[in-house]
Amino acid sequence: MKNLSFLLIIVLIVNSVIAQTKYVTDSKRITNPKLIEKQITPDGRILNSEPFITGQKSRSITVVGNTWYDTQTYNSGNLMNRIYEYPDGNIGVTWIDKGQNGIPDRGTGYNFFDGTSWIGETPHLGNDPNNAFPSYAPWGPNGEVVAHYQYILNDGPIKILRRENKGVGVWQESILAPPAGNYSIVWHSMISSGPNHEYLHLLALVYDDPYLGQDDALLYYRSPDGGVTWDINGVIIDGLGVDHFLTIPGLKYSWAQPVGNTIAFSFGFDGFDGLVFKSADNGTTWQKIVVYQSPYTPFNVPDLSPIYGGGDGSSAVALDSQGKVHVVFGRMLHLHDVVTSPPGGWYFYPTTEGLIYWDESMPPLDSTIVSSYTLDYLAAGGNLIGWVFPPDTSLVIPSGQPNYGVGLTSGAQIGIDANDNLFVVYSALAPGYSDGTYFYRHLFGNSSSDGGVTWNGIKDLNTDVQFSFSECVFPAVSPIVDQKIHIVFQEDATPGTGSVEENFMDHIDFDKDFFVGIPDVNKATGFKVSQNYPNPAIHSTQFVLRLEQTADVSVTITSLVGQTINHLDMGKMNSGNNLIKLDISGLTGGIYFYSVQVNDRKVTHKMVIGE
Repeated sequence: MKNLSFLLIIVLIVNSVIAQTKYVTDSKRITNPKLIEKQITPDGRILNSEPFITGQKSRSITVVGNTWYDTQTYNSGNLMNRIYEYPDGNIGVTWIDKGQNGIPDRGTGYNFFDGTSWIGETPHLGNDPNNAFPSYAPWGPNGEVVAHYQYILNDGPIKILRRENKGVGVWQESILAPPAGNYSIVWHSMISSGPNHEYLHLLALVYDDPYLGQDDALLYYRSPDGGVTWDINGVIIDGLGVDHFLTIPGLKYSWAQPVGNTIAFSFGFDGFDGLVFKSADNGTTWQKIVVYQSPYTPFNVPDLSPIYGGGDGSSAVALDSQGKVHVVFGRMLHLHDVVTSPPGGWYFYPTTEGLIYWDESMPPLDSTIVSSYTLDYLAAGGNLIGWVFPPDTSLVIPSGQPNYGVGLTSGAQIGIDANDNLFVVYSALAPGYSDGTYFYRHLFGNSSSDGGVTWNGIKDLNTDVQFSFSECVFPAVSPIVDQKIHIVFQEDATPGTGSVEENFMDHIDFDKDFFVGIPDVNKATGFKVSQNYPNPAIHSTQFVLRLEQTADVSVTITSLVGQTINHLDMGKMNSGNNLIKLDISGLTGGIYFYSVQVNDRKVTHKMVIGE
């Protein structure tokens, strides 16, 4: 298991129009550090990922746009909906665009796939200068809609651009004005619902002046006609008002793709609670669901807190065919300290790792489960689905490594298909890929073929040779998956944000089989066996056994040629999740198998032992 102490990194307090919270960052050194070298297993696979052949383009990759603005969402914020695949195979894509030297100014980039080819980049939708943060959705029987905001001090609106036929025709514009007073509305997120996507649902932050007792407040809007009129106009949903939050942080909310009249969005997942707000009547009434409960509220934070586990502010939510909520968020360690020198406030640890999964069948998480010193509790509960890959206690994080204001595993997006298979894509540090100073980030994926009970294993999505010296971040995933998972993301040559170089917006797609792998013929055995973690492993590893009822359990470790290395009689184990740890300190490096026998049935997984 990883030692969750890290190299000292200090990030200065940042005050700007984009930051609602001040962060001061530190972390600690790992013991016995050494650099990780990329390892190839004897069967030609890199660290449980797909085969890598130099010069091979293993996926369909297209540059759909470019930009000199390399921050598709701000620190610890969520990415709005940016890509959508239609049932006919058409795809709409948006991003934040900006020309070289600011010509043209920041705006909404757009491209469209008509089933055969991309029709060509539109670098700046609309006529306004300095608009930003587009959100894309289907609208009407065959149309599309884009929302972006135009920031004007004390009077900034959100612009709604729509057209009846996607990919062609003239965009019609409507204006969503801020509340009366000295306000602007910014950092919105939008979806559409209804049989013909006739309803728009929009969350936006009211800004510039305090609003109804909050420094910034989150407003909900609903339009029955594509943004021309609004039948719910700027309400604060119960649970998000001044009785619960002194201020609302920007971009800490993310919509799920609607299912019928059920809509939902995630909120928070930072130093405070992680919540989902769910409506079964298309936004008229709301239910608050607690996913993660912080030990503190905005009203009871001590001057000096212990280090505790929470979220890093990034989250994604999906609804399956039954309207059940599935959530993924990045893990973060927090500390509040206004006592010791130098004076600070909120501290976060940017070398925290762990991508966390939760669904409505699970009890709420807390800071003990999302621990400050171990990932064991998350693994035991079936909540750990992402980590720095490959895991190793000897990884050194370079001083000054760009952190995006989040952890090492963050920015998740979820796609879901008609069979409720889940596909999660996120951005994480990629040891073994470096510009000579800092590690790059890659996109990684994981999937579940049983509604989140077990997960198929992490895949590096950027092993193609063209990404050997690329920072791959800000993934956006089409929320409805048919035969392929469609992703658009930002690629550039420099880790971190703030570069003045050209950035590329890449579209990449994967067959579902790439994520899911070979189906497990033993799935209907009455028990589930997770992939071991860490994998590759050095001294010890562990996996989760989920039993439907109490049963006799044994575990056998065998070599690649079938020789039995160790046999463990576990005796009777209880129903539910059981964390089983394996001591592998005496094994030489290579490929092994662990077989779990429950009563008279067996499931086998491969594991890799490092040198």
